[in-house]
Amino acid sequence: FEDPRDKAASRRGFLAYASGMTLAAGAMGIGSRLVADQGSEEMRRQVVIPRVRRTVTDRPSPTTTTEAPWTAPPSLTPWTTPNDRFYRIDTALVVPKIDPESWLLRIDGMVERAVEITLADLFAMNVIDSAVTLACVSNEVGGHLVGNAVWTGVPLVDVLELAGPMELAEQVMAWSVDSFSAGFPLSALGGDRTALVAFGMNGEPLPFRHGFPARLVVAGLYGYVSAVKWLER
Repeated sequence: FEDPRDKAASRRGFLAYASGMTLAAGAMGIGSRLVADQGSEEMRRQVVIPRVRRTVTDRPSPTTTTEAPWTAPPSLTPWTTPNDRFYRIDTALVVPKIDPESWLLRIDGMVERAVEITLADLFAMNVIDSAVTLACVSNEVGGHLVGNAVWTGVPLVDVLELAGPMELAEQVMAWSVDSFSAGFPLSALGGDRTALVAFGMNGEPLPFRHGFPARLVVAGLYGYVSAVKWLER
């Protein structure tokens, strides 16, 4: 780490020093991981999401009743928001199209060992499904900046454990290819909070506009501190 007391230390160096742990990109330049629009959707569809080992959901279990089944009025939205209707809030002027074959995620900072993992590495880990509702901090009562999806991915704590967080680590920082960054306390991952490095959304690979090939999904935290799409750092 660069010493933040050194006047020559960069702002990014200081953030890495102060944050505790970072999710970081591999050594490749961003340009080598982006692909052209032509054929990009077919490339995304060819990604096969692995079979989940566990499903986490807060949706109530169905009950047995002798009454006629309840039918929701047409005006009510479905339990799961379709991908093409899920709200989008981010800082990308142009949606990044990232090649999943060359994507790398590096975990370093205040850890025992720096680790780089590929999408295939993630697929081989403890993959779970979890129904998580995301809402923008700017959403008004009755607004459309809220949605519920079944996200598929690997628990963030499992990914961080690959690197071995140090005892003094306090903060998780993450960066997107469009330079957006967000951070939250490591303690927020305690208890039964769902926090994923997600690569699937409602049974299919993440749409490009929602962070393909991987993003963070943290239940109960607003996106501006946690929902990093197109995860690279």
